[in-house]
Amino acid sequence: MKMKARQSLFITSTAGGGTLTLEFGVLSRLTNDPIFEQVTKNAVRGLWARRSRINLVGAHIDVFSGEWTQKDAGIGTSIDSFYEYLLKAYLLFGDEEYLFIFQEAYRAAMHHLYNDPWYVEVNMNSAALVWPLFNSLQAFWPGLQVLAGDIEPAIRTHAAFFSVWKKYGFTPEGFNLATFSVQRGQKSYPLRPELIESTYWLYKATRNPRFLDAGRDMLASLQSAARCTCGYCHISDVEFHQQEDHMESFFLAETVKYLWLLFDLAAGPDNLVENGPYKYIFSTEGHLLPATPQVSLASEHCSYLGAYCRSSILRQETHTSNIAKDSWVTNHTESYTDTDATNFPSRSNFHKSVAAGLIKGFCPGLTHGQRYGISYVDSDDNLENESSNQRQVAIVKNSPVVVVSDQNAHSPQPHIDKDPDNHGESMDDHRVPQLETVETQIVNETNGSERSD
Repeated sequence: MKMKARQSLFITSTAGGGTLTLEFGVLSRLTNDPIFEQVTKNAVRGLWARRSRINLVGAHIDVFSGEWTQKDAGIGTSIDSFYEYLLKAYLLFGDEEYLFIFQEAYRAAMHHLYNDPWYVEVNMNSAALVWPLFNSLQAFWPGLQVLAGDIEPAIRTHAAFFSVWKKYGFTPEGFNLATFSVQRGQKSYPLRPELIESTYWLYKATRNPRFLDAGRDMLASLQSAARCTCGYCHISDVEFHQQEDHMESFFLAETVKYLWLLFDLAAGPDNLVENGPYKYIFSTEGHLLPATPQVSLASEHCSYLGAYCRSSILRQETHTSNIAKDSWVTNHTESYTDTDATNFPSRSNFHKSVAAGLIKGFCPGLTHGQRYGISYVDSDDNLENESSNQRQVAIVKNSPVVVVSDQNAHSPQPHIDKDPDNHGESMDDHRVPQLETVETQIVNETNGSERSD
């Protein structure tokens, strides 16, 4: 027992190891001491170097051996902010290395995890389905897609996630996409901000009033079911709206903050975030990091990036993430040929995103290998069942949004014998069922209106 507890001290989540770059990078630039930024960047490099051949990362890793202890890949629990900080570190610091890692990681996630409009968890090596679950932490993803300029899939996914909120009044920690019901043991809503955060970013990008309506619905749920004498209570069961005497600090740092920003933006913003002297990047905990020249001008901070900054002239050419052209770059990525036409963030199209104004400069002097993630650590078990269990890819396309409805919730559902205790077992023989589809006007209205950002 003691040995097992000791071993657990050596294990970290991918999010835990990859969500340090913003805070420590800012610390390095404010103190003029590169050590903080260097060690956190090395952590990101270490995680990315141990990605699978299909560019997915697992959920937990042994920090001493470098072995993945949980090989489920997803965008939710234990991995979420790894993706978030790759993009935000580029936006704040202008360091292209983060951008190119994000491009490869994002492309792989959309190729293997995306089952339009939902996201599932798969084996990081074979892409075999292991967990058909909407996890509440996934709800940050549409907001991240807005920052990356990938708006339409963000709208469809947000509509699906919000339909779960509408069904229960809150998003449960887990919603099973096979049974289309709350996952056993994951019925709580601890006042999480992720869906509200994505609602804010989508309204900021589209000015579509539907997102204001969504914000009002979420605020009404909090006011009617979560409010208590001394604040707002954790909801222990979303089906019965049972309160628990507990309130997480992120409710004030994020949930309420994003609601306020959403409605203030609609009223004509007069807050520091929208009208201040600098642009701001939000940390994963909702803390504001200003993109001041001292922080964000990469050309002034080449010492932090070591040998990566050998030239004082910024690169002028456009780099794209067309990984099929170079097999060394992404290790066995020939399976991406079906999605090469999909537009993913690149230097050329990235500036169309909401956050384009944050870019102050680019770190010059990156070599080909450095731009694309530096190194790659292979292991024998990466080939485990890779050819026989390859998951069928869901192609990203414009389609009706699959959402939760009361009618669908009471209709017979296909049975999948999935024991949550056997989390690592493959479910590649099962598919997320074809759920009820409803036509949504959100995509059409957004396409027909001009962006006001």
